[in-house]
Formats: sequence, structure tokens, C-alpha cells
Amino acid sequence: MMSKAQSSCVLPGLELSLNTVLMSEARASGILIVEGVRLLGVFGERDALQAIVSGRDLTAVKVADVVRQPVIALTQTEDQNVFTALAQLRQHQIYHLPVVDEQEQWLGIITPASLRCVLQLDELLKLKQLAEIVSPPIVQAPAATSVLQLAQLMLDCEADCVVLTAADDTQDNSHPVGLLLERHVLQLWTLGLDLSQIQAQTVMSSPFLHFPSSESILVAYWKMQQAKVQRFGVYGPQGELLGVVSPTSFLEVLALNEMYDAAEQLQRSIEQFEASSGELAQEQGSELALHLLENPVGLLEQLQCSQILAAMALHIRESLNLNDILQRSVEEVRQFLKADRVIIYQFHPDWSGTVVVESVEDGWRPALNSSIQDKCFGQNYAQAYKNGRTQVCEDIYTAGLTQCHIDILVLYDIRASLVVPILQGEHLWGLLCAYHCSGPRQWRSFEVDLLKQLAIHMAIAIQQSELYQQVQNELKERKRTEEQLKLSLKEKEALLKEIHHRVKNNLQVISSVLRLQSDYIRDERVLALFKDSQNRIRSMALIHEKLHQSSDLLKINFDEYIRDLANNLLRSYTANSQAATLRAEAAGVWLNIDTAIPCGLIINELVSNTLKHAFPTPTSENEILIEISPTSDNRFILTVQDNGIGFPLELDFRNTESLGLELVCVFTEQLEGTIELDRTEGTGTTFRITFSELESIGREQ
Repeated sequence: MMSKAQSSCVLPGLELSLNTVLMSEARASGILIVEGVRLLGVFGERDALQAIVSGRDLTAVKVADVVRQPVIALTQTEDQNVFTALAQLRQHQIYHLPVVDEQEQWLGIITPASLRCVLQLDELLKLKQLAEIVSPPIVQAPAATSVLQLAQLMLDCEADCVVLTAADDTQDNSHPVGLLLERHVLQLWTLGLDLSQIQAQTVMSSPFLHFPSSESILVAYWKMQQAKVQRFGVYGPQGELLGVVSPTSFLEVLALNEMYDAAEQLQRSIEQFEASSGELAQEQGSELALHLLENPVGLLEQLQCSQILAAMALHIRESLNLNDILQRSVEEVRQFLKADRVIIYQFHPDWSGTVVVESVEDGWRPALNSSIQDKCFGQNYAQAYKNGRTQVCEDIYTAGLTQCHIDILVLYDIRASLVVPILQGEHLWGLLCAYHCSGPRQWRSFEVDLLKQLAIHMAIAIQQSELYQQVQNELKERKRTEEQLKLSLKEKEALLKEIHHRVKNNLQVISSVLRLQSDYIRDERVLALFKDSQNRIRSMALIHEKLHQSSDLLKINFDEYIRDLANNLLRSYTANSQAATLRAEAAGVWLNIDTAIPCGLIINELVSNTLKHAFPTPTSENEILIEISPTSDNRFILTVQDNGIGFPLELDFRNTESLGLELVCVFTEQLEGTIELDRTEGTGTTFRITFSELESIGREQ
């Protein structure tokens, strides 16, 4: 459960990075064990580690039998506060403090992370160096150590992490390369892995982030979040590792009275500001109106606003470079407003986002390209901004902002903010934000109006740029697709030609084998059968040869095919060919391979029959006609005609022992056609076959 359940706190102060990558690390570090409303104890990561290392069959162990006894809990009373809870955590060196009522019924739990959320001590942490929150000793081990050994080491040393080291060729000692945390061991164990066979270096958190001990605590925390880690090392002046720090380390070592004084001072400042801000606003309201009438400064400011808006419109007309337009706009706005920071923040589909454009005053930490994850926004504020909400915040500590929101703003030293939405129709594209960092600020109405108008212009620029980019992408994609299709077509053509070539060669090999075998045959009847088979194979091989040579791999020029086929047959039946003339007429007829093969075999059988039987007496007038002509209904008529002695009247060509005529009928059925015989004794024989071109098997139906 601990390895899968996320922490109940969405953004516990600086404990979590604002990036979604680290949200997966925000696992619950402890589970309350209860019976009804009675608290039995807390089962934490340390207890889970102890159970894993023990090697016992954990499926047979009840969790109530391994929780620590007696239970350390905090009873909720009016005189208890966060510092009371912090003192309890320190005294007992625990990370989970259950809260119960006077009847000992459990109410919840306090952790260092939850305390970090409510203690607004950022001003105090800015003044502190890392050296003040380092708490040795440090547990180190070689990176090649097994995970199980490191788990035992954590228990022995009462540590929640181990610094992993690797030998350095340039030094005699070793240097840190990563970290292994208690929660890593738990997650590996729940996967059913053998921890004794896994080296820590394969699963450690790396690289090992570190800072000098003189670095500010808050700066180190900010850099830690940018690096997406939850622990970092602190080095001394001589390069020695002093300790490992987490975002809640200061709670363990800083003096309680010092933290209490800082919290009290912050609360007094907030109360004083709230008391004085109402009176100040009333006094300044009337004075400001009179000041604008007596002083042309207000008019000058309005003129400058108009100039900025006009320049923005000109940028949009002159350029399609969105980043250039937005960058120039935020620079001009920041200088005009004399703000410390102006940014454009773009949303992602999950309501996280990135700072895509920024203009910042020297001396303040840049926020450009920073990613922010605020789950509260999508639930509580997105719809309001879609409806045109404008946020005017004079001081983040008195504006009623959520703690999650304040934590984000503090990261970038923001004290006052002015935020307007950038809309694309009903879609919230992003936010235009002006920030004051050096202290509170009262935003004037013309400044708010300026940002609203600029947001509209920016929305136009964004839409224009996105449409242009979409067109460019479509053109690139179309060109890329066309190139891929051309390349694919060439590859397929080459492949098909190679296939036809190989099939033709294989058929020719079979034909040659039959011819060689026929040299050893003395029986004329068997020899004729071999010759017929050889001719049938040649008719099919010829089709593949034509396709291999053709520029059109889908269809065959049947006029050329018939002539070549007929010539092969005439050479095959040499004895009779001297007295027969063959005439072919199929100009403009192209057939696909699925139609051409059966059609060619039909011609082969009918012409072979004619050469063998139609001309018993060789004369120069003997003629064979092969004709294919299209019809008006997209069909074809194949005619094989001779002027020989004619087909015997007593013979039924559909029911005969002749294999050739049987094949003709079979192939006609394959072509879904019909066959007719016109025979007149002594005047020749005519076969007419009407058929349709078959759809290619290789095409999509």
C-alpha cells in the first residue's frame, strides 16, 4: 500500500517538486493502523524495512503484531500548536505523529511535510546557510552493494537513506554517485524481486546533487526542484561531505524559538497590513482622481498604453515569429509598469504549464522554461479564468491565496501579482502575468486594462502563428508522406520485379527439366504429354517475364504476350508450323496478372489443339486467328479461330477425356466467363469466351 498510495498532501510546501515527474515519488511514508476508531499504531517505512530484512513470510504476519508499542500520539487541545507537534517529533525521533481526541479516537496524522506546509518560514530560510541544517552522521556504501545489505545498513544506523559511492581513479577515496532511499527498497520488494541479487547502482537515484555549505537553504531547495530530486548533499570548505539534506531538514535542527519568532513576526506583519490597507485605499482613491486632473502624468500614461498596444498590433502584422512578438511585448510592458517580472505562462492539457516567455529585472532568479504543476488550478480556478477572470493581488500573504499557490509564487520571489487570461475562443491557452518581487504593490486600473488589452492582442498573435505553423506542418507532412510513398513505391516495384523475375526463372527451370526428361522418352504419347506440360509452364513464365520487363507492374500488354506465346507454340510444334500462319489482334488490351494467367493458359490449350489436330494437310492457306476485344459492358471476348478440318460433331468438348479442353473449361469458370463453340465440318472451328477482368488479389477490397 505504501509503495502505491500517493501522499494525501497535493503540494506539501517545498517537499515536492512542481514537476509531475516527482509526483510519483510522493508516496505515503506511513499507514495508520486502527480498529474502528481506536488507534493501534503507525506502520512506517522503517517498520516495513525491518519486516523485509527479517526474511519472514510476511503474508502470515499481521500488521497489528509489528507496530510500535506504546503508541506515541498527540491529544488535540486548545493549547497545542504546530510547535508542540514539532517538539514531539524531535523528542521521539519519529516522522509520524497521530492526533487523537480526549476519548483517544484518532483524528489524523502530522508529519514533517505537513508542518512544512503551514510554517511560512521562507524569509528565515533565505538568511540561513546549509551548514546550519546539516545533521551528520552520513551512511555511505559502495554502489555495487546489494539492496538487501543496504536495507540492513539503514536499520543498523537508523537512517532513511544511504549515499552510494564509486571508486574514482583520480583519488584514493571514493565519491558519491547516487542515493538509495527506504521507499526505493519498499517499491522493489513489492515487485517480487530478490533484493540480495540487485546491486544498488542499478536502481539508485542519480546523479547526486550537492551544494557548498555556504549556499542559502532556499536557493538550494529551488535548485533541488529544478533537478527533480528529493535529497542533496552538502559539502564543506575542503570538499568533504557533511551530510544529506531534505526539504524538511530544517525542522529537525533549527531552534524552535527562532522558528516561532519568525512565524509570529510574519503574522504581525499580515495583521498590520490588513488594518492599514483599508484606510490607505480610501485616502488614495480621492487623491488619485484629483491628481490626474491637476497633473498630465495620468494622460501620459494612457498615451503610453496606447503606444504599446499599437506597437503590439504592428508586430503581429509584420512578423509570423510568435516568440519574437511575445518577447518584445513583455519587455515593453515590464519597462512601462516598472515591474520586476513579466511572464507568459502556457497550459498543458493536464493544467500543468511552462513559462514560455519572460522579461525579468536583473538580480531576480529567472523562471523561463520552468514547469509548474498546480493540481488545485484545474479544479478551482480554470473555469473562472475561461470566463475572463483577472487576478489583482497586492500582497500574496493577505490575498487569501491557497497555500499551494503561495508556495509556487515564493519560489520566484513574488510578492504582488497581476494576472489576466489569454483565451483562444473558449480554450484557456495561458496567462499573462506581471509580478512585483521587492514588496507589496497597489496595481492601478489603467495597468489592469493594459494587460487585458495586451492579452487580446497576444491571443490574436498566437492564433495567427498557430494557423501558419499548422499550414507549414501540413505542407511538410504532405511532402514527407509523398517522399515516403515514392520511396515505398520504388522499393515495391523493385521487389515485385525481382519476384516476377525469380518466378519466371523457376518456371523456366521446370520447363528445362521437362525438356531434358523428354529426351529419354521413346513413347510418343508420353512425350506429347511432357510437351503439353512444358508449353503450359512456358505460357505462365512468359507472363512473369512480361511483368518484369514492363513499367506497369499491375497489367500486361496482351497484344505482345499473345504474339510471343503463339511464336513459342509454333516453334514447339515444328512439324505442323510450316503450314500454318498465326494472326493476333489484341491492340490496346491490358490485363492484370490474375486474369492474364488463366487467359494465357486457355489460349495455350486452344492453339496447341489447333496445331495438333486442325491441319492434317499442310498448306499455305492454313491460318489461326487469336483476337481479344473489349465490349461495351466492360467485359472481353476471346476468339480462337482456325480454318482447319473442324471440330468433330460427335464430340462434346465439355465432356471429353482431353486434358487440354478440360483445362479450358476450368479456366473459363475461374474467369467467371462463358464459352461457345462454333463448328462447321470442313470450314474450321471457332471458340468464343466471354469474361470479365478479375480484381487483383493484392489490392484492398
